[in-house]
Amino acid sequence: MKATNKKHLLPILGAILLAVSPHLFRLPSWIVIWCLAFWAYVLAASKNNWYRPGRTILVILTIGGFIGGLATYGFKFNLDTGVGLLAVMLGLKPFEMKTHRDRMITLCLVYFLVITNLLYSNNLVMSLFMFASVLLATAVLIRINHPRGSFAANLRLSGVIMVQALPMMIVLFFLFPRIQGTLFGMSNQSIARTGINDRLSPGSISQLVLSGEIAFRAEFKNSIPGPDRLYWRGIVFQHFDGKTWSRGQTRPVRQAPLSAGSTVGYTITLEPQGEKWLFALDMPITSPPMARMQNDRTLMAYHKLKARIRYDAVSQTTYNTGDFKPEERKALILPVQGNPKSTALARSWADTFDNPAKIVNKALEFFSQNDFVYSLNPPGLKEDAIDDFLFKTRKGYCEHYASAFAFLMRKAKIPARIVGGYLGGELNPYGNYLIVRQSDAHAWVEVWLPARGWVRIDPTSAVAPERVEQGFEAALPPEELEGFLLLKHFGPLQSHLKKIIFRWDAANNYWNQWVLGYSYWRQRELLAKVGINIGSWKGPFKWILLALGLISFIVFMISMRLFKTPVANTDDAQRFYVKFCAKLTRVGLTRKPGQGPVDFAKTAGDLRRDLKVNIHKITDLYVLLRYARGGDENTLKKFKERVKEFDPKPIAET
Repeated sequence: MKATNKKHLLPILGAILLAVSPHLFRLPSWIVIWCLAFWAYVLAASKNNWYRPGRTILVILTIGGFIGGLATYGFKFNLDTGVGLLAVMLGLKPFEMKTHRDRMITLCLVYFLVITNLLYSNNLVMSLFMFASVLLATAVLIRINHPRGSFAANLRLSGVIMVQALPMMIVLFFLFPRIQGTLFGMSNQSIARTGINDRLSPGSISQLVLSGEIAFRAEFKNSIPGPDRLYWRGIVFQHFDGKTWSRGQTRPVRQAPLSAGSTVGYTITLEPQGEKWLFALDMPITSPPMARMQNDRTLMAYHKLKARIRYDAVSQTTYNTGDFKPEERKALILPVQGNPKSTALARSWADTFDNPAKIVNKALEFFSQNDFVYSLNPPGLKEDAIDDFLFKTRKGYCEHYASAFAFLMRKAKIPARIVGGYLGGELNPYGNYLIVRQSDAHAWVEVWLPARGWVRIDPTSAVAPERVEQGFEAALPPEELEGFLLLKHFGPLQSHLKKIIFRWDAANNYWNQWVLGYSYWRQRELLAKVGINIGSWKGPFKWILLALGLISFIVFMISMRLFKTPVANTDDAQRFYVKFCAKLTRVGLTRKPGQGPVDFAKTAGDLRRDLKVNIHKITDLYVLLRYARGGDENTLKKFKERVKEFDPKPIAET
């Protein structure tokens, strides 16, 4: 391999590795090994003159890698398949970097690979990473076209180019037509699904406590309601088969306004979850444009949420839902067989009390007075799960208590249903919003009472009232919290780390709002403020003129800046030559505009014969570096040293 090729190999491999690094944990292990092994071999081969595979072997490897990639992904062409095949190609591409054209094509593939990261994530961390990756790739692109000078200078020039492109990027971001979806109108079809499921059984919510992922963030228009009112409604479970609760059928309806409550306005930034249900403070009275309210007062989106969304909602934390509706009678249905002890207990209450509210209180007393334990690690339940929980194990998480309580109410002829969602949230003091995590997942019960409608009853509060006021950490036994309270292991640093985490989350939240949340509707509002109504026939023309005007202005300003900037600033040799000329100017030897370095050296040497030798030596080195292309790193180093040592004095001082 030629020396020039060896010089470019390591920077190009570095750019490839940085671009592919976010994909390493999602690519199949054999593709990761494939890439790393070939990159390591080509690097070692260039240093030790090892055998390099010829065209025939590369073709065989390419075909084999392509077929292997397709087979790994089940011969389906989707996002993961495309990224995997691109990685396979980049694994072999360094073997073909024999010409300048090959190196340019490889870097084009690197830029393309950087863009693919947006298909998986467009958060602040990924955006910063992509900036760094493009910075490095551009520096390498500069180096392979202008190999003179240091790589640090290449990085500086790359940064200057990116800063110069920033105004153009801002104009295009605000004025380019928006496509609904993620930042570039693309979404990941293989998005991981996490959060509340459409089926509720023992263990389904307690498993979510193991996840610290953010479910959503909530910003309130005014003051934040108290902890006992931070119930985030998501899904209602109606049907019970003896162990598992499910949603059943719902239909969108125009709900009548609730009575007996003041309204609370807020904005939700919901993370992608792969399902249709939205979350709102109990009880919502409005629905956002992308969703409709169902007859159980849940919010259901028109499409599955594969991207982060932001929506406004209004709720009433105290309310009266009104009369019992015929379609709500399914809240009384239970399996005929099973759980005889629980059935007998509920019927004894119904025979004793004629007031449903008294039956509810009796059931809560049963939980609070019979040594029930709030725990993430309850024992398994047998076939009669409700009986087993109420009379034997008496140990469980919120779904156990909600399921048992709803069963008892239905057996006592009181309509009841389970609501799944989240409870509480952590206040971020640097953004004044609540962070609701998957670990805040919760289940509670609604019972229908005469003159009050559907009333929220949280049986967990009868066993562990700390869960409502202070969160799940305050309610669980200390031995079950070892895996959650990781910050406590940092001792005095705990508070500082917490502040860093909050500040970083606030930065992410602002990024989500102002960058990822810049939608078609927000763009339309922005254009309306400058007098452009894109709904009228004149709007698009004004829009185009505004964009072209701003782009032309930016190009003009950058051009003026480039013309003002001396060409000598483009690399180290020219930069030091400018310093050399500046030193001569200080002693009265000024280079004329357009005067070549050799001509200037002759003129200056004739005027100052005491400096003639040094002037010609420095100029010869510069010409060798700049025009003859015959210099190397040692020549550049010698040139810099001579310029630094050159210290001409005025004639009066000589």
